[in-house]
Amino acid sequence: MIDKMTKMTEVLKMHPKAVEVLAEFGLCCSTCSGARHESVQQGAINHGLDVNVLLAKLNALLPDSDE
Repeated sequence: MIDKMTKMTEVLKMHPKAVEVLAEFGLCCSTCSGARHESVQQGAINHGLDVNVLLAKLNALLPDSDE
């Protein structure tokens, strides 16, 4: 499960389509050097996004997801 503290680089490793979901929100984490240090929550705040909406979309990619 992806949570608010998961680093963006970890999110990208969890599912191949994570990059597409992040791009839907205007996040280009696969090319950003800050992704190694930035959590999902930090990325959402820095880009003016609702972290809960972002997390719901990302977690929907993962097996055993309730979404």
